[in-house]
Amino acid sequence: MVTKEVLRKQLRTSRQALGMEEREAYSQQITSNCLLFLKQFPKIRHVHLFLPIKKLLEVNTVSLLQSLFDLNYHVYSSITVHHAQKMATVKLTPKTVYENDKLGIPVPKDPVLMDDPKIVELVFVPLLGIDSRGNRIGYGLGFYDRFFKELSEDVMKIGLSFNAPMSEELPHEPHDIPLDGCIHPGGITLFENY
Repeated sequence: MVTKEVLRKQLRTSRQALGMEEREAYSQQITSNCLLFLKQFPKIRHVHLFLPIKKLLEVNTVSLLQSLFDLNYHVYSSITVHHAQKMATVKLTPKTVYENDKLGIPVPKDPVLMDDPKIVELVFVPLLGIDSRGNRIGYGLGFYDRFFKELSEDVMKIGLSFNAPMSEELPHEPHDIPLDGCIHPGGITLFENY
């Protein structure tokens, strides 16, 4: 089996091969699919969303963020607490002003920290790749696996990807927490573990 690091490199190269227009078109399709997904779960009102890191060429979630505000969702994101190797949950509003942190991650200029992140019902997760069992290849720092442990056990974890889930099983460790589904330009895939 190929190692996670080799896969990360291959998946980054594949992402870099997408042109800017193609990434934006895919991001819009993913946004539309996220909104269709949310219609299937009308009780969900508290959504955690990653903000796209431009240098990593991530799915652009800016229009999804605006749509969530327009639909009156409570929206949260995270700031990275580097010395503690963890993420802290912050509340976002339509009036939130953003700046990039030292790693180029968009964060609120004046973050409003959440005391209890267990209120989050759905987390949209960035990733490089995912398999049909929900095993994800992220950036290798484990921030999301640690973050998931701070949330409710029944929180829904959905990856956003430019690619559909891979059929072959990806390498994973016992501490890796699988996702419940993946939203990609071609649709919505929920995994058996959900």
